[in-house]
Amino acid sequence: MIEDYPVNITTVARVLGFKPKTLYGWYRNYLSDYNTDKEQGRWDDKKVDVVDEQTGEILKQKTIYIAKPENVGFNMCLDDKEINHKSFTILSNQDTGKIAFAMDSVKGIELKKGIKFLGKCIQNIKSISCDMAPSYLNFCKTILPLALIIIDKFHVMKYVYDAVQSVRMQIRKDIFEQIPRGKRQKKDERLLTELEQLKKSKILLSKSKCQWNDEQSELMKTLFEKYPTLEIAYNLAQDFKKWYHKSNVKKPRLGIEKELFLWYEKVEKSKIKEFEPCVKMIEKHEENIINYFYETQTNAKAERLNGKIERFISNNYGVRDLDFSMYRIAGYFS
Repeated sequence: MIEDYPVNITTVARVLGFKPKTLYGWYRNYLSDYNTDKEQGRWDDKKVDVVDEQTGEILKQKTIYIAKPENVGFNMCLDDKEINHKSFTILSNQDTGKIAFAMDSVKGIELKKGIKFLGKCIQNIKSISCDMAPSYLNFCKTILPLALIIIDKFHVMKYVYDAVQSVRMQIRKDIFEQIPRGKRQKKDERLLTELEQLKKSKILLSKSKCQWNDEQSELMKTLFEKYPTLEIAYNLAQDFKKWYHKSNVKKPRLGIEKELFLWYEKVEKSKIKEFEPCVKMIEKHEENIINYFYETQTNAKAERLNGKIERFISNNYGVRDLDFSMYRIAGYFS
């Protein structure tokens, strides 16, 4: 198959002096095996019916673009990817980075039908990481009842950091409302100093203090003195980050749970309302979040795979034909 030697259409077109559109057409219709594979049933042959639950009428079909049992391993990642404004679900191997399953749907009921094309090999999966999407969690629990489900660490940390950013934004809102309306457009000294300082702190609030330089440390010291609530929120996020560190994998589960409960108490005592939704989310998914300490598995490789797919599409004249683009993605990434 020609995709074993991936072609960067945009680069090759520039070297040869052709328009990318021209080379793309040649590659799709003559140089690749795309049309032959379609005609002989080696591509675009796996479909799932979308049925109206009330009438039983088949409304449409969803395509399983990749279903390769040989790429299923013990540790897998489940993630979503938007391609050409369509949402795809991608199941990839944590160890090899190869895609085992890709379908143009994120709905659990459709994924359950599509995953059957992988056969019994999915029973070999020991752990799977995913985000907190209810459809993905339900899918994993139903299809992989024996696998260890791990909520992706970076998604959880995003919730925690978002709580800190909510505190920052509330402070900015309070300051802005104190400034007389006539002076809001004039950018007076108070607006520049206080609001701009808070704006600069956005990225710093997601970093450890050891990552700040001297100027940044001075800025944050000034802000924390002015707004103690912001410092409390920042420290809560850093405490959770320390609890979530992979160095804690050696600790017994009871110890890990105890430290998490202590963090809950800190949040409660802080009385920072922006953290309430965050705590509820962590409590709801507590078991699957703590499972991280058994496998230290995240969706980092899946996110990198998403980035590679995005660059691949960008370097290859975009998505002019979704089916052909998925054909190339299948050949290169699975």
